[in-house]
Amino acid sequence: MKVLVTGATGFVGRRLVDRLVDCRYDVRILSRRAAPHDVAWWNRVDSVQGDLNDRLAIRRAMQGVTVVIHLAAQLGSWKVSPAVYQETNVEGTRKLVEEAGDGLEHFVYISTAGVLGNLRYVPAGENHPCAPRTLYEQTKYQAERYVLGRVEGGFPATIIRPSHVFGPGDLHLLPLVKMLQKLRLFPLIDGGKALFQPIFSDDLARGIISCIEHPRPAIGGIYLMAGDDCVTFKELIKIIARLLSIKVSTFSLPYGLAMAGAEINELLAGLMGIEPVLSPFRVDFLGRHQAYEVARAKSEFGFLPLVNVEDGLQEAILWYRSRQLI
Repeated sequence: MKVLVTGATGFVGRRLVDRLVDCRYDVRILSRRAAPHDVAWWNRVDSVQGDLNDRLAIRRAMQGVTVVIHLAAQLGSWKVSPAVYQETNVEGTRKLVEEAGDGLEHFVYISTAGVLGNLRYVPAGENHPCAPRTLYEQTKYQAERYVLGRVEGGFPATIIRPSHVFGPGDLHLLPLVKMLQKLRLFPLIDGGKALFQPIFSDDLARGIISCIEHPRPAIGGIYLMAGDDCVTFKELIKIIARLLSIKVSTFSLPYGLAMAGAEINELLAGLMGIEPVLSPFRVDFLGRHQAYEVARAKSEFGFLPLVNVEDGLQEAILWYRSRQLI
């Protein structure tokens, strides 16, 4: 089985390719850069250099491939224009699908649980209405709709919606850890009662591999993936503080007040050309529930998350320390 992975040099992609190689899959990656030498698999994969805007590179990468795992995406950033999100997340996905050969047996599109938007109930399952908020979520959802439209014509695809992914190599968590370490103070939106159910990077990699190993039930389906461990944001801050061996004082900030402050901060930061310290997205992230029902993936192809929040955070913090990031 020849497996093409896009986004292989990113945080999740590195872990996924590592596991695929260990499982003796024949792996090809599509990457803007050559395979990095700081990963164990750099000389054990076939590499095609190019990005999702390069149709010729995509065509070369798709040759002889039986499975595609499409991870590459433009992630959320205040600096990125709407056109870049559209070109990468929507048009890039379209090009991959269009260049699929007759030998393609399974196309796995890695979306995000964020397409559900603010959850109306928890835990949210695959049938929860979608209401994406950010440009990242909106364009991921557009790509989902395109792929599912092709499924109706017989295209063999699966949509996976992971919750927030964490673990060694996760740089999105790093600012929070550094802030707690430096300030020893943290505002909890509405007392930090919102639920948070992330997924450890290795658990996601294992789940994706389970999906490609059981294509018959998975093809045509949408699956949420999250860890079994669900904590409140108040508990999350306590766990991080304990792992850092520090004491962090917290105080409650009403959601409405935090959002108003974030909108003003984002406006002023935009005028000054700097990244906002507090944005509406971050208030939403800290103040809204992120809890999911993952029974479908468990029952249909054996998804089995193993790592709880505290153990996963400990591995992430050890990784930060090993690289002197904290």
